[in-house]
Amino acid sequence: MEGDRLSFFKWLGLALLFIGLPTVIAVVLSFSIPYYILHNLTLANTLSTIIPILVSIVSATYFKRYLQSRGLITPFMKRVSITILPDSGQPIDEKYIKSFEARLKFTKGEEYIKQLAMLGMMYLQNAVAYNNKDLYLRAKEYLARAEEAMKGKSVSFETKMLVDNLKSKIETYRYRFGEGKKT
Repeated sequence: MEGDRLSFFKWLGLALLFIGLPTVIAVVLSFSIPYYILHNLTLANTLSTIIPILVSIVSATYFKRYLQSRGLITPFMKRVSITILPDSGQPIDEKYIKSFEARLKFTKGEEYIKQLAMLGMMYLQNAVAYNNKDLYLRAKEYLARAEEAMKGKSVSFETKMLVDNLKSKIETYRYRFGEGKKT
């Protein structure tokens, strides 16, 4: 689940490639075209301010998504450790769950099944903490997706245990959320 940690210089090189280079190109083009072709200094100054700012924002967003999709950890990221234990009654920050869901798009194979099970456990923990049936149903949905992804595949013992543990916890809390019959 843990990604590769980037050194400062590798991060700097990637940042210059993803953010610095497009911004410099935007500055040069947004000033040069209006000034040398249209001979309009006011337009050149205005565009050479606005366009590079927009390019920088888009590039930074793309750079962040690139790092997330590759599971790369920058030197500036703080380590966030959470305890996934539905019995604790402590909720998990929704922003953390959403970032975990965003990373789900980029995972494949057995890692995908593990992340589905972990997301299900996180939603179950929040369902218990907030006494929210919608979150409980979302946990069940992630369990179903994990079981579906496991069908016909040979997975490790660890992955099987993660899914079985989620299934067991969901069964434990089914009466609390008004599901008397076994589903």
